[in-house]
Amino acid sequence: MKLDLIIVDDSYLWLSLAEKLAKTHPLIGRTTSFLDSYDAWVYIQTAKPQVVLSDIEMPGMNGFSFLEMFGNRVPFISSSTKQGFEPEARELGCADFIKKPFTKTEFNHTIDMVYNQLYGQSACFI
Repeated sequence: MKLDLIIVDDSYLWLSLAEKLAKTHPLIGRTTSFLDSYDAWVYIQTAKPQVVLSDIEMPGMNGFSFLEMFGNRVPFISSSTKQGFEPEARELGCADFIKKPFTKTEFNHTIDMVYNQLYGQSACFI
């Protein structure tokens, strides 16, 4: 089974990097991306994705808000340039935290880990 991944980041640079990495990962089937956190919020409620990769620092609704609303229903991978946000993100229930800039290896490891949490299978494709 392949993952449906939602990527939310207000930076086009980080969003496009994550999209490119997602397209090369064999466990990701579909990727839907949002620059606007409110558009993502609406979509997450209706689409019920399997995994969300969300920036923490966004205008309007930030990544912590997403975790508070959806973290108990959807595995979230929180992302930020600031490592100091990791403890709060984990406390709010993120499945993993990935610090920007992240490498392909780090991205793949995070996706593999979340896949394992969801399906109880190890799937390393680094």
